[in-house]
Amino acid sequence: MNPSQKKTVQETTLSAFTVENETIFPVPEDRRHGNAWSLLMVWIGANQNIMAIMTGLLYPNICHLSLGWSLLAILSGNLLGGVFMALHAAQGPHLGIPQMQQTRGQFGSSGSLLIIAIIILMYVGFTSTFFAISREQIVQVFGTSVSQLPIWISVIVIGSLCAIGHDVIERFISGFIPVAAITFVLLAFAYMSASGGHLAQPIWQPPPPHDFLTALSLGVLWQIAYAPYVSDYTRYLPSATGERTAFLVCLTGSVIGTAFPTFIGSYIGSTGFAGNMYDAVRPYSPLLPMALFAVMMVSTLVSCTMQIYCAALSSLTFLQTFRPNWTPTGKSRALSALMLCLCCAVITINLNGSVLEILDNVIALLLAVLSPWTAINLVDYYLVRHGTYDIPSLFRHDGGIYGRANRPALLCYAIGVLVQIPFLSNGLYTGPLARALGGIDVSWIIGILVPGGLYLALSRNRH
Repeated sequence: MNPSQKKTVQETTLSAFTVENETIFPVPEDRRHGNAWSLLMVWIGANQNIMAIMTGLLYPNICHLSLGWSLLAILSGNLLGGVFMALHAAQGPHLGIPQMQQTRGQFGSSGSLLIIAIIILMYVGFTSTFFAISREQIVQVFGTSVSQLPIWISVIVIGSLCAIGHDVIERFISGFIPVAAITFVLLAFAYMSASGGHLAQPIWQPPPPHDFLTALSLGVLWQIAYAPYVSDYTRYLPSATGERTAFLVCLTGSVIGTAFPTFIGSYIGSTGFAGNMYDAVRPYSPLLPMALFAVMMVSTLVSCTMQIYCAALSSLTFLQTFRPNWTPTGKSRALSALMLCLCCAVITINLNGSVLEILDNVIALLLAVLSPWTAINLVDYYLVRHGTYDIPSLFRHDGGIYGRANRPALLCYAIGVLVQIPFLSNGLYTGPLARALGGIDVSWIIGILVPGGLYLALSRNRH
């Protein structure tokens, strides 16, 4: 490596630790950076977490799928949901603003506040769940005496990363990929050894259609959950990257990144081994459970950092609606991220057992209200306005050309939520049509088709 190359590497490393000053405002072209490869790594790394492995366990244990059919459900569900997610990602390089700021273009400055508030609640719910998982994991390895320690470690690490900003988060996510990949593969081999290589059922045993459709929905909902913030991580790409490249790279990265750990989880669940993952590795060395916990802990930090960073941007968007002359800085983002982390910590510390199960079900309901927003946003961007927005209006208190509240959009959103109710199926509520379908939750299909079609019809009539 010659001196000029060394200098370039050093400058790149240092730039990752430069505090990000852009928050909710458009990223200038001279501050744009990254490429298709860096974006691919972000979305592969974003999904290397213990939640994906635990979701994989649902395929054989709850949906009763064999390993082969689990793989088909994982790939098809994530691919279907990933299309919607990636369509949001493509908006980032073009507009250069966070997703929730762009939502004002569909719902108006005040009308978007409900959507933003729901998204923030979803971030807090997901992060609190990850904190709770970390607490449960450390109990399995070390006992109860230090059960709250990972929560406070997480608050410090996540708060610090969010204070620095986008570039260091991106490198943190990408750098974790090889560690996660090696660990997950070795974990699968440990389960193979513990079970003697046997599976609980034949690899291609055909499932009932009901079970396969239930499993398919898991992947769809996993990907749709990324929709509110995927463009937050593409807004720094040069505009020349293009929408098609951003779409394809995010779709590929997120589907591959999710399918790998989820399939590992489905394999683990298919072996029938009765112990937990730490029991599977403990026979090889008493240090391995601690090493495995460290990797799982970092995996939660990766996911939580992504969510808290975007929650902080959404919070600044929410507040800026009431203070249109305010320009949030990097310090504003850091303070917001810290407060959100502390909120998640307090929630997790004070909730346990069945209350945490209720929290999971509340998150499931929050995901249900994302489908209408996804439909309206995508129809507006691709079919109504064709990506053309008046950016200054998105930052005005009165909403500029978009107004304070776009009533047709809000009406379509409300209808989109209501029509899903009979089709919902989770631990808190199962609708009559969902019961008639054997408990399959197809609410997300209704929540996309109905409000999307209605919004398109109303928009064409207005224009």
